[in-house]
Amino acid sequence: MRALEMGIYDDLDTQTQPVLHINVFENNVIVFGGHMSGKTTFLKTLLIRMHQNIEDGDVEETYIIDFGGNLGEYSKLPMVAACFDNSNEENVRRIFKTVEKKLETNIKSLKSTQFYEAYHAASGQKPGHITLVIDNINAFLSDERYTSYQETLLKFCRDGLSKGLSVVFSASDTSNGLSKFLSSFGWKLAFDLPSEVYIDVFGRKIAEPMKNPGRGVTIIGGKQRELQAFLPFENEREELVEFLRGMEHFSCSVEKLQGFGDELTEQNFCEYCADHNSIPAVESQGDWITVGLDYYEHKPVIVDLKDMHSIGIYGKKKFGKTNLLQILLHGIQKKHPEYRIILVDDGRKQLLEFHDASNPFSVYMDKIEHLTDYLDQNGYYAKTGNKTFQEQETPTTVFVLQSKMLFQSSGKNLLSIFSKMTASAEEKGYYFIYPDIRKIGNSDREAESFLNNSFSVVFLLDNIAEFISDKGSRSVFGEMDAKELKNEYARCELGDGYFYDIESDDLKKMRFLKA
Repeated sequence: MRALEMGIYDDLDTQTQPVLHINVFENNVIVFGGHMSGKTTFLKTLLIRMHQNIEDGDVEETYIIDFGGNLGEYSKLPMVAACFDNSNEENVRRIFKTVEKKLETNIKSLKSTQFYEAYHAASGQKPGHITLVIDNINAFLSDERYTSYQETLLKFCRDGLSKGLSVVFSASDTSNGLSKFLSSFGWKLAFDLPSEVYIDVFGRKIAEPMKNPGRGVTIIGGKQRELQAFLPFENEREELVEFLRGMEHFSCSVEKLQGFGDELTEQNFCEYCADHNSIPAVESQGDWITVGLDYYEHKPVIVDLKDMHSIGIYGKKKFGKTNLLQILLHGIQKKHPEYRIILVDDGRKQLLEFHDASNPFSVYMDKIEHLTDYLDQNGYYAKTGNKTFQEQETPTTVFVLQSKMLFQSSGKNLLSIFSKMTASAEEKGYYFIYPDIRKIGNSDREAESFLNNSFSVVFLLDNIAEFISDKGSRSVFGEMDAKELKNEYARCELGDGYFYDIESDDLKKMRFLKA
C-alpha cells in the first residue's frame, strides 16, 4: 500500500505546501482534537485512502472499535472486517482475539525475520496486514469493562508493526493512561487543543494552529508543521454511497465479523445468521428447535429432540429463562402437537401461562406431591409402597419441572425417579425440562448427583465465570476453570448466555432468540 495523501502542510523553510503523506504500513498513527475539530473525519479519510491506494498483492484487514459512534457507515467498506461500538463487550473481545490470531499467523510466516517490511523486501511476499482503529481511545481506556485489555493493546502498539499490525487512535487528550502508549506512535497529529495538551502530546511547546476544522499541527523532520487535513468527500452523504457502490467488486474484500443488535428475533434471524443455507434445513427438521445463534460463528444453536431428552436451565432472575422455556415449548408444540406436556409448578405459578386448559394434552399441577400420584395412576412410575402398580404405554411426554421443592432435601426421591426415567427416556419417549435449576442443599450430594447426571444439555443465562465462582462449583460446570473462562468470554448482555452439550463437551456462548 502506498503512502496515503492525508492533507497538506506548511513548509516554512521552502515557503511551500507539500502533500502530507502517511504510510500506515510503517507507522502507528494517533490524532488528537477537541469536539468537532476533525479527528474522526481524519479517520474517515484514512479509511477511504486505504481503499484508493491498495496495491496488487496487498492483503489488508481493518478492525474498528467505534467508541465515538460516528464510523458505522464506513463499516461497509470491503476491507473493514469489523466495526463495533461500545454497547457489547463480547464484540470488542472478538476483535482483540481475532487480531491476536492474525498476528500469530503472521509470526509463523515471518519466522526469524524481525521486521514486516524487511520480510516483504527479501521474499517479495506480503503477509496479511492488519489495521486496528479505535475512535475515542480515552473512552475505551476509562471503561472498566476493558481494563484487562490495556496490556494487550499496549503490546499491539509496541510490537505490532514488526508483525504486520498498525494501530490508529483518535483521542481528546492524554488522560486515562494514554501517555504510556505515545512512544509507539510514529505519527502524532493534533487539532484544536488547549495549549497545555499540546505539550503533553508532543513533549514541547507548540504554537497553536488556526481554529478551523481540520487545521492542526504535527512534527515533520523534527520541526513543528501546521497542516490542513483533507476531507474524505466533499459531500459525504451522497459520495460515500457512490463510493461503496463502486467497491462492490473490490478484489480485496474480507470476511466480516458480524455483531448482534439489541435483540435476536425471528424477523432478523436471517440477517445475523452466517450460514443462510442452513436455515431451511433447520426449519424443516422435525426434531430440531432453533434457540439462537452462537456468538463467534453466527450459526444456529439447535436442540435436537432425538438426542437431548433432559434439558436444564440455570440463570439469574429476569435474564431470559422464561423466554427460553417459551421457545422450547413453542417449538415442541408446533412440531409435535400430539405430545403430552406436564407442567409441574409451585406457589409462584410461573408455568400457568404455558397451560392450555382446553388442550387435553396439557396437564398443570402446582404441588409436587400431585406429580407422584399422577406418575403412579397413569402408568409412568410406581408410587412408594404401591405393590399393585402396572406400567402402561404412555404417550410421548414432556415434563416441565419448575417446582423449587425439587431442589430441597424433600425432593431427592423425585430426582432419583426422574434420573431413572431419563435413563429410558429415548425408549419411552420422555423429555425433561428444568427451567429454573436451583442450588441443592450443601449436605445433599446424592440429590445433586442425580440431577447433574441426568442432563443431556444445559443452558446458562449468566456470566459463566462468576456463576461457577459464586454458586456453580457443584453444577455441571463445576469442573471448568472459572479464571480461564473469564479470560475467554466477556460479560453477558441481556439476551446472552451459554449452551453446553454435555455428551460432546461443547460449550458455546450464544445470543438467544426473543420469543
